[in-house]
Amino acid sequence: MKRLKRTVFCLTLLATVLSMPLASSAVNNVPYSTYSYSYEGEPVPSPHAYVPGRIVSGSDLGLSALSSPDDLCLDSDGNIYIADTGNGRVIAVSADFSAVRTVSGFTFEGTEYSLKAPTGLYMTEGGELYVADSTGVNIYVFDRELNCTRVIGRPQSSLLPADFSYIPTKLAVDKAGRMFIVSAGNTYGVVALNERGEFSTFIGAQKVGVSVLDRLWRKFMTKEQRRRTQSYVPTNYNNISIDEKGFLYVTATYSNLDAVIRTIQTGSTDDRYAMIKKLNPSGEDVLVRGDAFPPGGDVEIAVSSDGNTTNTDIYYGPSSIVDVAVGSDGVYALADQKRGKIFCYNERGSLLYAFGGTGQQEGLFRQLAAIEYDGANRIVALDKTAGEVTVFEPTGYGALVQEAIHLTNARQYEESVPVYRQILLENANFDIANIGIGTAMLRKGEYKEAMRYFKLANDVEDYSRAYSEYRRGILGDHILLIPVAVVLLCFLISRFFRFAGRYNGKTPTEAGARRTMGQELMYAFYVIFHPFKGFWDLKRARRGSVRAATVILALTLISLLFRGVSMGYVYTGRTSVHYNLPVNLLVMLGAVAIWCVANRCLTSFMYGEGSLKDVYVASCYALLPIVFFTLPAVVLSNFITRNEVMFVDFFFAIGYLWAAFLLFCAILSTHDYQFGSNVIAVSLTLVGMIVIVFLMLLFVNLIGQMISTVTNVYNEITFRL
Repeated sequence: MKRLKRTVFCLTLLATVLSMPLASSAVNNVPYSTYSYSYEGEPVPSPHAYVPGRIVSGSDLGLSALSSPDDLCLDSDGNIYIADTGNGRVIAVSADFSAVRTVSGFTFEGTEYSLKAPTGLYMTEGGELYVADSTGVNIYVFDRELNCTRVIGRPQSSLLPADFSYIPTKLAVDKAGRMFIVSAGNTYGVVALNERGEFSTFIGAQKVGVSVLDRLWRKFMTKEQRRRTQSYVPTNYNNISIDEKGFLYVTATYSNLDAVIRTIQTGSTDDRYAMIKKLNPSGEDVLVRGDAFPPGGDVEIAVSSDGNTTNTDIYYGPSSIVDVAVGSDGVYALADQKRGKIFCYNERGSLLYAFGGTGQQEGLFRQLAAIEYDGANRIVALDKTAGEVTVFEPTGYGALVQEAIHLTNARQYEESVPVYRQILLENANFDIANIGIGTAMLRKGEYKEAMRYFKLANDVEDYSRAYSEYRRGILGDHILLIPVAVVLLCFLISRFFRFAGRYNGKTPTEAGARRTMGQELMYAFYVIFHPFKGFWDLKRARRGSVRAATVILALTLISLLFRGVSMGYVYTGRTSVHYNLPVNLLVMLGAVAIWCVANRCLTSFMYGEGSLKDVYVASCYALLPIVFFTLPAVVLSNFITRNEVMFVDFFFAIGYLWAAFLLFCAILSTHDYQFGSNVIAVSLTLVGMIVIVFLMLLFVNLIGQMISTVTNVYNEITFRL
């Protein structure tokens, strides 16, 4: 009986294992990780969106091995066309890989032609296959049976520059038959030919990225130094694709890798070093870069031990984007040849997921050369070194993402919410799902819920839109209270300053008179409105004191610290603020101390009359406007929309400019300078502060080296003993 039960249990367990979906096993066994990036630029693990379904080589097709294949494309039936560059042929493979046709040599209008090095393919909706032969310097057009119907040679036109280089490597064709060609060595942009193959224009010439500092530095170089430095010439594109609306997607690589890294990691929307661009018919880049980091591959870029980011090793430096594939619903994918990864983005430029890698296992690449969408979901990739084609199948998670994007683009927002919620169950870090739900809530008028989801995704722009509607409803219910509150606030401020004026008028003005802390503090309100007389009496009549100045300094520091931790989400654009209170407090106190020391040291050589104590007291009294304007600005920042940020900046600007003016007046009155002498004194004080900071850093560095040397000597002696 026990043996029978054991047998039944084993059979049941075996049946359960065999009944498990094979796809789940495939998902769990892929040799790469799938991930996206957080708002801070950290990789965030994601469920696998694609898994390798089938890998095909030349021998699998009954042919000789593929030799350095450089491109592929698909037709509407799913048939795959491969540019077998090294063998000088184009291979057509049926969707199920059961039928294979090739073309290498052919006759057109009585002339024999042969493919020498086909590097670019494009299939039109009508079934015409365009082949760019970089060595033959021709473009050939074939029908579905691979019969040549046209031969397009080098364009001839008086509009072409004398140094124009024409080596067609990649191409795309629009619905009207116009051709857009990437030509190696050409720095004028994409070569546009009309439907007859005649030169039309150049599109999207790359901008030359030269900084102002570089231009200034070159002014002081000798001719020999200028000759040795890098020439500032536009970068050539390396690949091209086109969407159904006729927009061109072009990719590029750059020699100035440091500039590329800065562009990616700072979230810059500047397209001078953009590895992917979307060109309109006028050649303008209209690619949306609305995410925290622009599309361009990996954001977290490793450096070598010596800080080198330009190392050609796959682990260092930015991605090397060599191809772009345009899918449906605005989704596009980039091929990173350096690390063998595929990055998929939506039309907002947000990374959906990245997958792949380098290696020899299924799903990895030795040298990723080209990618293409097969319909709306599958991705077909070409490995140049291995000579293999890999078909990536979407997982359930990947299919959910595609469905949600399609529903959103079709404006079926309510229908997309359950799909997005299902995605969040599998990947709670998928910000695009939160944005999708927030958009649906916004359209339904549930503004507070929309704000919550937009904030989860750190989508400041949409959060601001939802908050604007939410605030409008709140203010609409209390519209009469707003003017009353404004009038009351103005009345209280005027009454306070009137009280301060009367209070200061009753305070003894004699130099030797005893004053309370309150009187010394209240005198600051006279100083900020009457700076010249106020600072004069502050020193000569002793209307202020060190203790009152310290209180004002403390209030200033508190207001600045309050700004650091309490600014509104719309203003900062961050859901969490990592603010180191002790470090920032030390920096602010250090700045005040260095200012006072530098000013006293320099003015002692310029016959300044003020002591270090006088400089400290006057400087602290000059800081009071920062307190007045920082506190309301911080509060206001929590109730503004994105379009109202300027009002908060205006408050801050007034406070700092007013304080700077008072500081100038404080030094002038304290040392009894003329205007010109005071300008020199303040300028030299700022220079002195820089020198003091430099010497402090140098001292700290020397101390660190001394400690390191002593430690090494001690360890050496201990080791030898």
